[in-house]
Order: sequence, then structure tokens, then C-alpha cells
Amino acid sequence: AYFRGQRFGEMWLNVAKSFNSWIREERHLPITKLIDSVRIKLMRKIAKMRELVNIWIGLICPKMETKLHDGFNTSRPWIASSSGNDVYEVHSHPSVSVDISRRICSCGEWQLKGFPCAHAVGAIQMSGHDLSLFVDQCFYVQSYRESYSFPIYPVPSIWKPDCNVDGDSDVVLPPLSKKQPGRPNKKRI
Repeated sequence: AYFRGQRFGEMWLNVAKSFNSWIREERHLPITKLIDSVRIKLMRKIAKMRELVNIWIGLICPKMETKLHDGFNTSRPWIASSSGNDVYEVHSHPSVSVDISRRICSCGEWQLKGFPCAHAVGAIQMSGHDLSLFVDQCFYVQSYRESYSFPIYPVPSIWKPDCNVDGDSDVVLPPLSKKQPGRPNKKRI
């Protein structure tokens, strides 16, 4: 709620909840198996996204390109009045001011998401500038390609030899623990 930086369209604060729901089936596994299964899931996900991103054409990723078109369609009935120095007043309900050079809209959406809101799209169209120049670099196809360009390499299984425990050697046993009353909980709190 008090984050002053750009969220780039992500308004979620519950990253841990999302991750826990993503590994729902693996959560009950022992730690080594859990780590290995998460690594495999990530390896598959990154490979799948790399294949998807490599077929994208254009400068901006398709979802954001669609948002630009939606913003353009929303701003079509509005009139943008220039006040000079790339500052515009967009006559919508309510009217807002847009500073193109500083990437500021009085509605606050452009600063928060790093992506031009419908008001900004209308002002940019009025100014004659290219819309794609006012989109943050993180929404460019090239940025997506770079983020998925590093693979997670497979880790081969290495079988450990069986350990023979003699009665003479010192064996460290796990500590005694008292079982909690009631049914064991499968969901995390």
C-alpha cells in the first residue's frame, strides 16, 4: 500500500501465496525432492516461455500491444488540448493533465504501471509521437527474450552407495518428538 515505486501492472502482494499454490502437489515432499521438483517445474516453464517469446513479432509484447489498442479506442472520443512543452489536458470525465516528456498523468496510472493510460495514449496520439517510445523497456519483446534466454540446466541423479551401520559405530538419531493431538494439517497457514 505504501510502495512508491513502479509496480509495472502487478498489484499483488502475496507472492508467497502464489508460489505455494503453484507447488501444491510438491509441498508435502521431503526437502531434497521438493527442491528438485521445483527446479524441474521452473526448467519446463522457462523453456515453454522461451519458445513462446521467440515467435512474438513486433516491438511490444502482444498483451501490452492489445492494451495500447484498448487505450486508443477508449481515448478516441476525448479531446486533448496542448498547453505547450508536451503538456496536454485530456477532456475526459474527469479532465486530466498529461505531461508526455516526464511520463506523468494526473490519474496516476502511468506512473504506477509504467505503461501509458488511456489519457496518455490520447495525448501521445495528439502530439504525433510514436506510442511505443513511451512504454517502459520491461514491456518490450526484447526484454522478455533476454529474461528467458538463460536456461536452467538439468541435474543428473547421482546414486549414493548404501551405508552399513554397525552396532559399534555411533549413530546420531533424530530427537524424540511428541505427536501433536488431532489430525495432521495438510494446508499451510
